[in-house]
Amino acid sequence: MQRGEEGSRGDGHRGDGDAGARALREDLARSQADCAQMIDANRRLREAAERREEILATCARDLRGPADQLLLHARALLQGAAGPLAPPQAEAIEAIARESRQLLHLADDLLALRALDSGAEPIERAPADLREVAQGACALVEPLAREREVRLAPELPAHPVPLSLDALRLREALGTLLARAVEQARPGAVLELAVSPLPAGARVTLAAARQPHVTPAPSGARRPQRAGEPPPAGAPVRLLARIGGLGLALARAVVELHGGTLEVDGDPLHPEAVRVDLPEAPPPGRARPRDGERARILVVEDDPDARAALELLLESGYDVESAEDGEQGLARCRADLPDLVLMDVFMPRMDGFAALAALRTDPRTAEVPVILVSGRGDDLTRAGSLDLGAVDFLQKPFSERELKARIDRTLRLTRRQRQLRELAQTDPLTGLPNRRAFRTQLAEELKRARRAYGPVSCVMIDMDDLKPVNDTLGHAAGDRAIASMAEAIRTELRETDFGARYGGDEFVVLLPHTGAAEARVFAERVRSRLLATVLDLEGHAVPLRASFGVASLEEGGEGSGEDLVRRADAALYQAKRTGRGGVAVHGHPSPPEADVAAPH
Repeated sequence: MQRGEEGSRGDGHRGDGDAGARALREDLARSQADCAQMIDANRRLREAAERREEILATCARDLRGPADQLLLHARALLQGAAGPLAPPQAEAIEAIARESRQLLHLADDLLALRALDSGAEPIERAPADLREVAQGACALVEPLAREREVRLAPELPAHPVPLSLDALRLREALGTLLARAVEQARPGAVLELAVSPLPAGARVTLAAARQPHVTPAPSGARRPQRAGEPPPAGAPVRLLARIGGLGLALARAVVELHGGTLEVDGDPLHPEAVRVDLPEAPPPGRARPRDGERARILVVEDDPDARAALELLLESGYDVESAEDGEQGLARCRADLPDLVLMDVFMPRMDGFAALAALRTDPRTAEVPVILVSGRGDDLTRAGSLDLGAVDFLQKPFSERELKARIDRTLRLTRRQRQLRELAQTDPLTGLPNRRAFRTQLAEELKRARRAYGPVSCVMIDMDDLKPVNDTLGHAAGDRAIASMAEAIRTELRETDFGARYGGDEFVVLLPHTGAAEARVFAERVRSRLLATVLDLEGHAVPLRASFGVASLEEGGEGSGEDLVRRADAALYQAKRTGRGGVAVHGHPSPPEADVAAPH
């Protein structure tokens, strides 16, 4: 009887064990199913984002083509291509030209918004004075304001307002808002751009100054406002009317990438005041480690013992920081970019998959290498980790040697990729950017110039008499002359200018926010520096000489990057034909000899 009872108890224990195993298997199956659903959902989100970007790009291209043609034909008619126009005809064609320009602005805003959303134009913070950013925005729009007879009234504090900002991008965003507001303001209106410090940041406010009340004309004498025209006297100033929705979306995207907020008073499509609040952002993430420097590793692990063990293993070779879950790790990564993230997969609040997806969709953290760690090493977990953008996957338990080998390999690959990117866009002889980098920069500067209604100029530079140097002294001497020319150009560049070697003995300089007259001054400065430079090449005194061609797209001017470069190249050939060693400006007659003589 006793044996029977013991046998029954043994069978019961085996039954309990089988039930526990079944429960574990069911839990594992549910976890794997949940993981598969999350991976699939992330894939669908990425595909939807890619489709959205393609749609935006297609819409922008489809808008730009017809708008360019409409504007071209309208200008031709206004210039008398079809003979004199009656006043009603001229007024109608001017309206077509205005609408065409609006479509071009809309296309540029679509492309800019797409680039911000996709991370193609990441925010690059640096210490800056918000007052100077606001002043720069006003300077960009001042020519348009004078043309529209609108006064800009910046209200700036007496002392600096230091923040960590992408000054160029924020200036463009404020300039876009200002430009759209100027377009909609009536002549004589005053637009105020105020900067005020906050306890933990600063505020920028764009609003229309209050105007004296004007009694409106009787309804019978009132003509409906045409599209693109400023409102009549007495009408309320509605900032960013008509295309304000997209203009605000673009500005809001820039502000939110800074961690700030943008709010409006009134109808969001026709706001009467715009407020931008910017926080005291942390300093920008430090550069990736160079050879010999200690890399900084961020360990994200919810188990305190495992986290302490990883810190102990890594602290001898790396600078180690830690976070308790994905949410905290994401915040610390955004605050100060690490060189590598070592992150557990299964954690409370935000797991490793969700944190990795958030890192990859944020332009600031998209390129930070992440190694995911998990005690579950099935194919689904590994594939999901790599599919979301992890550079590697480690299954627990692992040895110290394996962990450090994986980390070092990832850091080497990251460093090599960065070096390859730099090499692909740098001319090895001069150290200047190459033609490929220039083409990329040209496209970006034209988009910025159109958004901010600012000019942009291009200077083509071709060395004179380099062939005799190569023929007489050899190509090594010619290379030294080219490198010296590059150094002379580099010395004269401002912080916002972009100089590149275009090919052979030809260079090109892009000057944002610079008209033709200022670009010519730049060319003359470089020319003067060259006149004062004589190279000693193998005992031969070799002067440095060059010819310069200048072209500009002025405020609100239309034209592609190819047009700008082609005009600068044509001006360069004009300078060559007039005797070399001089400066020619596209669309202007050649300067007299006294103007190109050597300065005192």
